[in-house]
Amino acid sequence: MAHILVVDDEKNYCLVLGQLLEGAGHQVSCAANPFAALEILSNQQVALIISDLKMPRMSGLDFLRHVHIEVGPVPFIIVTAFATVTTAIEALKIGAYDYLLKPFDNDEILLVVEKALSFSQLQNENQLLRHQLEQSRNRQIVGESPAIKKLLSEIAQVAPTRSSVLICGESGTGKELVAQALHAHSPRSDQSLVTVNCAAFAENLLESELFGHERGAFTGALERKRGLLEISNGGSLFLDEIGELPVALQAKLLRVLQEKKFRRVGGTVEIGSDVRIIAATNRNLEQMIGQGEFREDLYYRLNVVTLQVPALRERLEDVPLLAWLFLRHFSQELGRKIESISSDAQQALQDHLWPGNVRELQNVMERGVIFCNDSTLQLNHLPEALQHAQPISTAAIVAPSLSSGMSLPQLLEDIEKNLIQQALVQARGVQAQAAEQLGISRSRLQYKLDKYSQP
Repeated sequence: MAHILVVDDEKNYCLVLGQLLEGAGHQVSCAANPFAALEILSNQQVALIISDLKMPRMSGLDFLRHVHIEVGPVPFIIVTAFATVTTAIEALKIGAYDYLLKPFDNDEILLVVEKALSFSQLQNENQLLRHQLEQSRNRQIVGESPAIKKLLSEIAQVAPTRSSVLICGESGTGKELVAQALHAHSPRSDQSLVTVNCAAFAENLLESELFGHERGAFTGALERKRGLLEISNGGSLFLDEIGELPVALQAKLLRVLQEKKFRRVGGTVEIGSDVRIIAATNRNLEQMIGQGEFREDLYYRLNVVTLQVPALRERLEDVPLLAWLFLRHFSQELGRKIESISSDAQQALQDHLWPGNVRELQNVMERGVIFCNDSTLQLNHLPEALQHAQPISTAAIVAPSLSSGMSLPQLLEDIEKNLIQQALVQARGVQAQAAEQLGISRSRLQYKLDKYSQP
């Protein structure tokens, strides 16, 4: 059902056309002149306008011009009993969808209305496609490790629900892939998944990007703009880097989650929002709450379900499979015929802790393919850091046993201390390098050193 606005100073035409459109299942509003119509448009959204050409004080063509300026590109059909080639051409030139003669044939006007509505829907879909083309290319979640199998099982359980999801994980782990999988296996999969990186915009631009704005809402707002919340209606909205969302916008997002409605910037009209929110972060939101940087009420609204994406060092058994995936992809993309990875290159890939996670592995494999002119990817095709780095021994992980009388927390602390000591030795005491090798921040490493320091 579409909301259609009929504008005609002849009451009988409004009545007859309104009844015809309502009989076809549409919602209809009628206005006796363009001024009354503009008042309706300031408070309601319509999918199509059907307007008479000759009306007192403002013609249909002038009304069409006002609509394009004040409202934006709404499909517009002009009907008139006084047709000329000149006015028809002018109407189409300034943006009318079609031009019909009175008295109109019922079947003809219903057909034109359906075509205009289909055209409008196609325009909206093209807008979505243009936005999606800016997003990262879809990639399959690959892995056979227990950590990945657990994540895939959780996605399968959560995807069919309407619940908001918070995806947590380090940078480069593939949080957007998880969002794509959630959407693809949800009842909303026939609609679009729209992605916005909250860290990529200044606050005022991000507000307009999410909520849209009215014409004149701020300097440079020359026409009405639909925001991503409106564009993604019926589908899913992925808010990447949600921890970077300014506090002022957090309150507005909370209202969307609570009341399922919002207003454009500078607007007064409440717009309904049937959208599933999927958010992701590599930051500790609970710590940010304590520091006053993130709203606690929004956190609990987003955190209905939390999915933790494992770091690559937590699933090193997946490295060979991922390496082969990227090797095949970049070989095809760059026109190379690389059929294998040498054993020493495979060992170097397996020994690295991947602080940059899957994204780092992807970049390493792309570089390797670029420099490889043979059928086998060799160790010297990999970055210097991987060629000469010594692997952190896993002996400390497997050596302790429960027979030693140590509890599980004590065993884990002992393993962690040994790994930190090995990393510091290999980094020759440089904490920044040791932290990078361990895949943690320097401040986190310093905290661990203080924690385990002997009196």
